[in-house]
Amino acid sequence: MVTCLGINRLNQAQKSGFFEDISPRILVLGCPKPEALANFGFIDLVICHPEKSIIRKAQELGFQTILEGENFNKVKVLRSIGATFVWVTKSRRETFFNMAIALIATKKNGKIIITGGKKDGVEGALKKIKALIDPVNIISKSHGKIALFQRPQHLPKEVQVWKKMGKFQKTASGYFSVAGAFSETEIDKGSLLLADQFSGKLFGSVADLGSGWGYLSSEAIKNSPNIEFVTLIDSHFGALESARRNITSSKAQFLWADLQSETLNINNFDHVIMNPPFHIGRKVELGLGIAFLSVAKNILTKGGTLWMVYNQELPYEKTMNSLFTNYKFLNKTKTYNVIRAKKT
Repeated sequence: MVTCLGINRLNQAQKSGFFEDISPRILVLGCPKPEALANFGFIDLVICHPEKSIIRKAQELGFQTILEGENFNKVKVLRSIGATFVWVTKSRRETFFNMAIALIATKKNGKIIITGGKKDGVEGALKKIKALIDPVNIISKSHGKIALFQRPQHLPKEVQVWKKMGKFQKTASGYFSVAGAFSETEIDKGSLLLADQFSGKLFGSVADLGSGWGYLSSEAIKNSPNIEFVTLIDSHFGALESARRNITSSKAQFLWADLQSETLNINNFDHVIMNPPFHIGRKVELGLGIAFLSVAKNILTKGGTLWMVYNQELPYEKTMNSLFTNYKFLNKTKTYNVIRAKKT
């Protein structure tokens, strides 16, 4: 999230003149809280992000939006960008892809500002920038850094390498994934445990909440022939597009939705499978898992089954007891719990 620490960096940058004479038309890449930018008086913003909730918030604020992962060479709104903000994210590939887009989209001699926390890798990102561009003005503040530099007349060749990091790439296990998606380089160990439990036991209609790039749904369709259809639901646009590439079965359908804030107009599912997220950025957010449990109960048919894996350190039992009185643990490891619950 853009915590108070991130806001402090922006405040310090403003006091240091980073935002003086900045172009009124600003591209914003990777910012998890666009409302913070409105407080600085920026008006003509183009917000680019893969998350449904952030795109919706930006639109509510009156900002233009584009989806991370779109073909930026064909997006007309990017033809007059005079400055770009880049937020460093947990994903190194996503950060470097966003830096490439900033360098490509910003007008020559326009300003580029990169900000992020040390734990997210801002120092490594700026080290690469400083090796290619001079000067780079850097402020260290609140366990992170914010940097300002001009877009050079001629782009370094490394920019094209960074841009390729945003493409769909196959993992070692043979699935397509995208930078910034959950478990972008490998199959999550919790998902492996869950898929092993429901293998061959699913039928009828199935909802995959927080489906990511589609591992659970792929395994469900492959190993449970009595499934009629699976609805994959995720808030990350790139992850869902990856899932489309991983699952070509006619049984699969895809829904881009934010389960924390949107009401789904779907119901009567025989099964829900899910490995719910519990982080927003690096912050643990229990509300995510609780929201997923509530949605699962709402969309299941009476007698329907929830299959869920979650980290053992998360206290979901109280919520489970209030929503699903009939549940059992199928597997417990040092890290994960796998449960099956019935809607009564």
